[in-house]
Amino acid sequence: MIKKLTLLLFIIASTSCGIKQKPKFIKVDSIKLINANPTKITLSANALFNNPNLIGGRLNPAGVLVYVNDISFGKIETEDFKVPANDNFTVPLKIELKTKDLLNKDPNGFLNGLLNSVLNRSLKVRYEGVIQFKSFGINHSYLINKTETVKIKL
Repeated sequence: MIKKLTLLLFIIASTSCGIKQKPKFIKVDSIKLINANPTKITLSANALFNNPNLIGGRLNPAGVLVYVNDISFGKIETEDFKVPANDNFTVPLKIELKTKDLLNKDPNGFLNGLLNSVLNRSLKVRYEGVIQFKSFGINHSYLINKTETVKIKL
C-alpha cells in the first residue's frame, strides 16, 4: 500500500510541475556603446525572455556573433545564465572589442567605415546567432538577428 501511494505521489509531482512549454524569446533590446577608448570598445545588449514554467533552466548565449559595420568581431563571451521560474528575465549580451583587432580585421574597409561612423556619430551593430536553453533534458535553440544603429557620443 505504501509503495503504491509513494508511486502515485511521485507520478503526480513529476507531471504537475514539469516543463509545459519552452521559454518565449521576446526580443533583443537596448543595444548600447558602453565604453570607447583608444584600447577597447565595449558593446552591450539585452535578450528578453519569458519563462511560463514552474521550474527554471539555463541559457547559453555563447553562440551569438557581433558585427560592427558588417564586419564580424567574434562571439559573446559569457557563462550559462540561470533562468528563473515563471518570470520575465533579461540575458545580458556583452562583448569587448580591442581597437587593435578592429584595425586588423579589414584595414581599408573598416577605416573608411569607422571614419564614416565618426562623421555620422553612429555605428551599425548586429547581434546574430543562437542562444541555447537547457532544462531537465529539454533543449531548445533561439535564433537571434537584431541590427541597430548605436549613437556615438563625442
